[in-house]
Amino acid sequence: MPKKILVVGDSLSKGVVYDENKNKYIILKDCFFNLVADKIDADMINVSRFGSTVTQGKKQLEHSFDKYDPDIVVIEFGGNDCDFIWDDIANDPTLNHIPKTPLDVFEESIGAMVDFIENKGKKIVLSTLPPLYADNYFRWFTNNDKDKGLKVLKWLKDIWHIYWWHERYSNCIQYIARQRNIGCIDVRREFLKIKDFADYICVDGIHPNQAGHRLIFDAVINYIKEYAAYLLPSYAV
Repeated sequence: MPKKILVVGDSLSKGVVYDENKNKYIILKDCFFNLVADKIDADMINVSRFGSTVTQGKKQLEHSFDKYDPDIVVIEFGGNDCDFIWDDIANDPTLNHIPKTPLDVFEESIGAMVDFIENKGKKIVLSTLPPLYADNYFRWFTNNDKDKGLKVLKWLKDIWHIYWWHERYSNCIQYIARQRNIGCIDVRREFLKIKDFADYICVDGIHPNQAGHRLIFDAVINYIKEYAAYLLPSYAV
């Protein structure tokens, strides 16, 4: 009988990309989730939601767990958690603005999700974050508004501080995986192997594009081959 794999995450796991031709966000048909689902012998369930933070994800996990009774849970969060309300920053760059989910709360929340799954006797796999491309992301959330950009930069100091801040959340995920001795798919590493990783990110600077989803697919399959093939015995390694 195929294993059940529940994926809980945000727009990345949902398969959301920005379609420049349509000028809107869409769900990519060939997103990494669908590619993996077509490749392995498992019943994959995706309850990821666009815009979700880890706090919302914890509620989604608890709501979905009894319904699906998964054997394995994959958790992917951080991209929205580390983000700021940039309009508030532009309105007053002198204030001490905090992200949607402070890093200590993020760590506690991921830990609570891990506890919940372990107490159910199920397997857990975390995922690191693909890198964001700070220049494009900055232009995106400031809408190329020079005045807004200058105000945000007064608080931010350096555009690439966004990258470093985002990286802290990805590093936190790896830290939790090591500390708790649980699996972790290092998606970020696949992107950073590439010199021009921006080519694999949408124009918004943060969502992986179709080529980026292929990289994530490769990272997932490589993880399965190396660490979890016994969970998917019918997959040809």
